[in-house]
Amino acid sequence: MITKIIVIYVMVSGKQQANISEVQEAIEPWVRLADDLGVPRSLGQLYGFLFLSESAQSAQECAEQLMISRSSAGQGLRMLKELGAIKSTFILGERSERFVIEPDLGVLLRRVLEGRLAPAFSRFFRSTKIQLGESKNKFHQERLQKINRWEVKLVDSLQTIKGALD
Repeated sequence: MITKIIVIYVMVSGKQQANISEVQEAIEPWVRLADDLGVPRSLGQLYGFLFLSESAQSAQECAEQLMISRSSAGQGLRMLKELGAIKSTFILGERSERFVIEPDLGVLLRRVLEGRLAPAFSRFFRSTKIQLGESKNKFHQERLQKINRWEVKLVDSLQTIKGALD
């Protein structure tokens, strides 16, 4: 265990490049989490690497340490940034954008809820209500009522979750 901690420290402190198998082992829990959440494995790799990094990392550094393409690293970092999981930082005198994790889980969850989940369901409910609302079919009207109940439950649930995150 001590060896693994030392390897991770060396990997993320920028003192030298770690052995790729050690990097992969260190971030494996993050990759499994990404799989469980149904998001690309590269997001788990990138977030895990940044989580274990003591300092902000550039896309190039992420790509080199994870042995992924620069474009894959850039796309993954952009997606993580849009989700609110990471944020940009700049170091005076450097041209490259660097990234660090959003350290507050509550902030991260709130951003995902407000930025992705709520808008996606809002669009879904709106379009489904329009479709079903135009139908005179009794079954479709019953389904419209079900959609209305789902919307109320989701709004209530989101409010409860947001309250718990405060």
